[in-house]
Amino acid sequence: MPTALITGANRGIGLAVAQDLAKDHDLILAVRDPAKSAAIPRARVEKVDVSDPESIAAFATRVERPLDLLVNNAGVYTSPPRETWAVNVRGPLLLTRALAPKLAKGARVVMLTSGLGALSSQADSLVRKLRSPDLSFEDILALCDRPPGGYGASKAALNALTQLFARELPEARVNAVDPGWVRTDMGGPGAPRSIDQGAASVLWACRIPPDGPTGGLFRDGRAIPW
Repeated sequence: MPTALITGANRGIGLAVAQDLAKDHDLILAVRDPAKSAAIPRARVEKVDVSDPESIAAFATRVERPLDLLVNNAGVYTSPPRETWAVNVRGPLLLTRALAPKLAKGARVVMLTSGLGALSSQADSLVRKLRSPDLSFEDILALCDRPPGGYGASKAALNALTQLFARELPEARVNAVDPGWVRTDMGGPGAPRSIDQGAASVLWACRIPPDGPTGGLFRDGRAIPW
């Protein structure tokens, strides 16, 4: 049975993705508050705060089985910029880097992004940095220390991070997925898409074959520009 790790899996899209993956995966649910986790078959719940580098490092040492799937789902929307970038960008960067040696050959890594991360919506200075051919993980970590914007800017950086990891992990399939504007606690009741629709977009990337696309940005299984 393949093993999947999902951050922020206690509600919304993360929970829906976990419930579907439970059909054919053993699960590790990485959540900030295990007491709020739903009961899911073959799921092991781990306490992880993705905004805390020490929590991430300690958690990575507890992952013993090879991972076939890593879903960086945890995210925040209305928090102050430094917290937003800590969760939305630095967390996925440090977690993916820490778990890279434990990824199985052909593993899928899925980053949850947003249409608000489109480069066309970002400041020119950020666009130039993210488009630089010399962009590095250290550059992105530096942005986390002095965030150049809020939620949308953080998701633009996450898209760039996806491309960096696609090059860094050539045997994995690393992609960013925009689930759309979904009726979650974050998206609000007026959002046009259901949780199941958003989760389906993510699940497509979770189940692409080992020779599938990598380094791309997708919505509902279709490539979109970022």
